[in-house]
Amino acid sequence: MVSVKTKPELIQAINELMTVVGDRLGNDGDGDAERDFMAARCPQRLHAKVRTLPTSAMHLLAEIAEGPVSLVGLAARSGRLKGTVSKHVQRLVEAGLVERRPVPGNRKEIELGLTADGEVVADVHRQLHDEMDRGARDFLLRYTGAELQVLVKVLRDLAGAHRDGVRLVPPAEP
Repeated sequence: MVSVKTKPELIQAINELMTVVGDRLGNDGDGDAERDFMAARCPQRLHAKVRTLPTSAMHLLAEIAEGPVSLVGLAARSGRLKGTVSKHVQRLVEAGLVERRPVPGNRKEIELGLTADGEVVADVHRQLHDEMDRGARDFLLRYTGAELQVLVKVLRDLAGAHRDGVRLVPPAEP
């Protein structure tokens, strides 16, 4: 027999499931599968770096891999504050993955570029995200187009929502 839930019961179930999903998609405490994936694909000399650098630094490394960029340009490209970007870039420089170099013909500006090791780590990081994307795609292929349209609407509304104190407020209707 199919159980028909009331709207309040469905909302309660969704709230509970959002907590479970958030926990499931986070680090499970039994190790870090993403770091393990990267370390398995990097030379031994880079294992400590891929295991200890913050995730934000890894994502900035991926942004730098898109092409040489200034610190200000990297902050704009990544949507992060310049001070935060500067701190992570310094870690990447100290790890030997990024180098600062002068812009030809401009004595003031410095651009950021990847070192040879930085290229290796950035490539492995791209492989990681490709694998994660394939996994998500394969998982979602189980659902009908109509089910996926509802999911897109809900997620889009959640992404556009804001908080008013502790309350989640939906985005304004278009």
